[in-house]
Amino acid sequence: MKRRTVGKRPVEATLRRDLDSLQEYTPIQLPGSLPDDGRGPGGRIVKADGNENVYGPSPRVLKALAAYDGYHIYPDPDQRLLRKALARYTGVAAEHIVAGAGSDEIIDLLLRLVVEPKDETITATPTFGMYTFSTQVCGGKPVEVPRTSDYHVDTQAVLGAVTKRTKAIFIASPNNPTGTLTSRKAVLELLESDLLVVIDEAYYEFCGETVADLVPKHENL
Repeated sequence: MKRRTVGKRPVEATLRRDLDSLQEYTPIQLPGSLPDDGRGPGGRIVKADGNENVYGPSPRVLKALAAYDGYHIYPDPDQRLLRKALARYTGVAAEHIVAGAGSDEIIDLLLRLVVEPKDETITATPTFGMYTFSTQVCGGKPVEVPRTSDYHVDTQAVLGAVTKRTKAIFIASPNNPTGTLTSRKAVLELLESDLLVVIDEAYYEFCGETVADLVPKHENL
């Protein structure tokens, strides 16, 4: 029996074709890529957009990490102890909390849950680019609605951009890169829709204002 010879395809031929048109995500600049102008603790430039603790970890954290002897064992997949600790910090019950490896992972998981090919998400731009990037990775279409002249969310324009394919609205508050907050009133207006409304409060500690208390009252938040 003869075997038919099949020409070897380049590995690129196995990749998803829609990724060719993917809008590139530009990450933050890494340490050492910026000139040192003498500003910030220890003469370092403070990159607030990276949300980094420029003072380094607490000595108590370093001591606790050094004393722990269970790194060779898989952690609790339900994150029970961590979620309880986060519940004390946020004031939100543990059953409403999921921990992730940074907000990028949480954004990715949320989009995987709701976005199918050709579905849409809405963002208020300029804003964090990962919402657009992750939507495209899931095969969805990001819809960007410009902010107002003072960089606040135009809630009517956002709601006006909703179509039958829209699945989620992403709002960063405080927003990166503008630093503007989205008011509780605006959030409540968006929650009147039947869409998933994601309020990204990664920069909460800069302002101390949150809508986390609304989570138990609105299943789409």
